[in-house]
Amino acid sequence: MISVVIDADGASFEDIEFSLSSIRGQTYDRWQVIVVNPPAGFHVAKCSKSPEIFLDSRANSADFAELLLGPASGSFIVPMVAGDQLSPAALTVFALGFAERPETVALYADEDRVDSAGQHFDPWFKGAWSPDQAMAQAYTLRPCALSRETVLAAASQGTQTSSLMESIYATWLWLAGQNGGLIQHFPYVLYHQKSDAPNAEALEFAQVVRESSLAIKHNLEVRSNECVENGWRHVVWPTPCPAPRISLCVPTRDRHQLLSTCVEGLRQLTDWPDLEIIIVDNGSVEAETHAYLKSLAVDPRVKVLRDEGSFNFSRLNNLGAAASTGALFGLINNDLAIKESNWLREMASHAVRPDVGAVGALLHYGNDTVQHAGVVVGIGGVASHIHKGLPAGQVGYHGRVTVAQDVTCVTAACLITRCEVYRRLGGLDDRRFPIAYNDVDYCLRVRSSGLRIIYTPHARLYHLESASRGLDVSGARRARLEQDKEAMRERWGAMIEEDPFYSPNLSNKATDCRPAFPPRIAIPWKRIS
Repeated sequence: MISVVIDADGASFEDIEFSLSSIRGQTYDRWQVIVVNPPAGFHVAKCSKSPEIFLDSRANSADFAELLLGPASGSFIVPMVAGDQLSPAALTVFALGFAERPETVALYADEDRVDSAGQHFDPWFKGAWSPDQAMAQAYTLRPCALSRETVLAAASQGTQTSSLMESIYATWLWLAGQNGGLIQHFPYVLYHQKSDAPNAEALEFAQVVRESSLAIKHNLEVRSNECVENGWRHVVWPTPCPAPRISLCVPTRDRHQLLSTCVEGLRQLTDWPDLEIIIVDNGSVEAETHAYLKSLAVDPRVKVLRDEGSFNFSRLNNLGAAASTGALFGLINNDLAIKESNWLREMASHAVRPDVGAVGALLHYGNDTVQHAGVVVGIGGVASHIHKGLPAGQVGYHGRVTVAQDVTCVTAACLITRCEVYRRLGGLDDRRFPIAYNDVDYCLRVRSSGLRIIYTPHARLYHLESASRGLDVSGARRARLEQDKEAMRERWGAMIEEDPFYSPNLSNKATDCRPAFPPRIAIPWKRIS
C-alpha cells in the first residue's frame, strides 16, 4: 500500500482534482490518497468515488509527521503538490523499487513541467544521491517515496514541521546525516509540475536546514547562495580549531610571471593561518625564474624542491607530498590565480570531513567563463569537464555550477585531499598516468575506497588551462593522450562508461548537459494501444 499525500494548502478545486485524476490513472492500484489542508467545501465538490482522506493541519499544533501517519496506512509515503501530476507508471516504479531492494529507505526520480495545453518542457534529469546537494537544493523532494519507518525515525529525532513539504524535506535532511539504508534514484520523468508553480529546486528551506539534526550536530551555518537569488543555499561546514596545516604543491617549469602570480596569491591573498607552499621546480632554466625562487627563501612557509627529470605531473606532485608536513595536501597548478581570499577555507572545511576524500573548486578562465565545475566520466570516451565556457554567474543545468554536490571526479589543477588519504592510496599514478587522467584515476580510487568527492562552487579561482605547457592536440602529445585513454579503459572499464552523478538522459558527447539523442536509457515500460 502506498499513501499519496497531496499538499492542497491554498489550492483550487481544479488543482486538487487535476492531481487526483493522475493518481486514479496509475498502473499500480494499491494506493490511498490523503488531501492535506483542502479549501473549505472540497469534500462536497469532489466528483470521484476513490478512497480519499481529508486532513486539516492548520488547526492542529501536533507535529506534522505524527498527524500524517495516523490516517496514512501505506508502507510508503509519496508527496505531491496540488496541481501537479504523477506519471501513470510512477507508483509502479516506486513499488517495484522497494520490492526488489528491501533495504531501500527512500526513492526519488526525475521531473519536468507541463503547461495548460499539456506540453511538457524543462526536464530535470538528476544524478545519484548527494547529501550535500540535498542540503543546498531540494532536488529529491519530488517525485519521491519514503518508507513509513524512515518518516517515523526522522520525526523521532526532532524534525518537527507544520507543513507537508517542509516535513518531507526535513526527512531528507535526516537521511543526509545517516550512513545506513539504500537511497535509489530512478532516471525516469515520473512527476509533472504545473508550469506556473514555483520551481521545486528554488523553494526556500533555509530554516528547515538550520533546524535539522545534521546542522545542529555539526554546527553548520546556512547562508543564502551568493551566486544566485533563487532559494538555494550555501551550507558552511566548520574547520577545526586550531586550523590544520595545509601543504600546497605547485609543480612548475619557468614561466616566471605565471608562477609568481600563483604563488603570490597563495602567500598574500589566501586566508589560511597555517600554510606550507611546496614548489617543485622541474628543470627551470630562465634566470628570472631562478631569481624569483631564490627570493622566496625569506618566507619560512615556502619550500623549493628541484627535479631534473622529464615532465611527469604525477611524479612532481608525489615528490611534493613526500616532503609535506600538513594534515591536508593540495594539488595546485602554477597557472592558477586567486580570485577570493576564502577559497582554501571553503575547500578545507569539506576536506577534513571523515567521509570526504577529495574536494574541487569552481575554476574560471581569464575571460570569466567556466573552466571547471566538476568532471564527468564517460564524456569524450573517458572524462571531461561539464559547463566549459559557461559565462560566470550562470547557474548551469538546474544549478549544477552553483551548488555544492557529490561528483565522481574533480580536476587536479586545484584539488584538496587529506595527506593520509593521498599516501594510503599511493598518490597519483606516475607510471601509467604521468600527464593526463591522473586526477580522474585518483578520484576513482578515492571513491572506490568508500570516500566521497565534493565539488564546491564557493571556492572560486582563475585557471589559465595548460598555459604553462600547452595542450595535447597534435603530434606526440596527442598520441600520448590516446595511450592514456586506453590505460584508463583497461583499468576502470565499465566504471567510466556511466557516471552515477550524471544522468543517462544527458548526452555523453557534449559538456553542456543537453539531452541525449537518441536516449542512452530505455524506458522499462511502454503504452499498449
